[in-house]
Amino acid sequence: MPNILSQVANQNNALKIGLMAPYVDTIEVSSTRRFHPAFIRAIKANSGSAFPKEKKDRKIPELVWRHILVINQPSHFCIELLQLYARIDRNLSLYRLHVAFDLIQTYRGWTYDQAVEMLKNLLHLRHRRHSDWIYEYEGTTYSIYVSRRKSRPYRNLCVYNTKPSSITGEDNAIHVEIRMERKRSVQAAGMFDPIDILSIRPEEIFRQYCVVKDHRARLEEITLRGISSTCKQYADADYSYAEMRVRALNRRIGLHHVSVYAKYYPDRFDRLEKWDCLDFEEGLNWASADVACDDAVRELRSLLPPKRALKPIEPLIRERL
Repeated sequence: MPNILSQVANQNNALKIGLMAPYVDTIEVSSTRRFHPAFIRAIKANSGSAFPKEKKDRKIPELVWRHILVINQPSHFCIELLQLYARIDRNLSLYRLHVAFDLIQTYRGWTYDQAVEMLKNLLHLRHRRHSDWIYEYEGTTYSIYVSRRKSRPYRNLCVYNTKPSSITGEDNAIHVEIRMERKRSVQAAGMFDPIDILSIRPEEIFRQYCVVKDHRARLEEITLRGISSTCKQYADADYSYAEMRVRALNRRIGLHHVSVYAKYYPDRFDRLEKWDCLDFEEGLNWASADVACDDAVRELRSLLPPKRALKPIEPLIRERL
């Protein structure tokens, strides 16, 4: 009987919006050594795009501090290649990771526009400073406006629906991307080596960095009180005009987004209940196909350090006195 009830509860999607398909969108690794050409060839064949770059000294441009490899939309085999190269180059560091989620299915009772509005306005990035600002640019909503900060944030969150899905190819797919921008944030998610990416649990990492809270009813109460107080202060003003001005001011401030609401009303934000409105696929999807690259892999394996043979332990012979 409990099993039957649990199955019915899992199939009840009355409050759920849709199903999210997770995949790895971007990986950046760095090293003090220049990357081997065979490694770059194999990575390019197993990803959407990949390009190396250098981090140079500001005062001495000839001085290169780190060699960086940016990998977009890697394949499953690409992660294994990174782990193989980590055995060759002990200085290889995984310091940036972007995990993406595409809404591939919308449940009954929800429209496309409603899903876009919910994910853009009700999705909140955890551990976000109240001094940070929401940034909207060309249809993309960023949880943190990077250019206003003195340093790069540890994490960021972006939502857009202006590009096709990398998984299904659907045009104008709803895309949510959790960006771990520093090595410390990547390690906080439990990923110390490239092979750890394969063990990502999408629902857990989403809950670790994001939370959905519906503040629209509370915001409407605050807005109505603001309209009422404005009409009392300006008795000659028309109610419709006061309502238009108050709602326009709230929109300009950005209170339609729950993160801005948390900035101005932190106590009320904490009292809002979390909304479990999304389902997730259990495993990761891969936007690129696996390519064997036998020649490049064979060349990389030849660079592996030789295995040290263990010396046999000689038996200890004691002389009898």
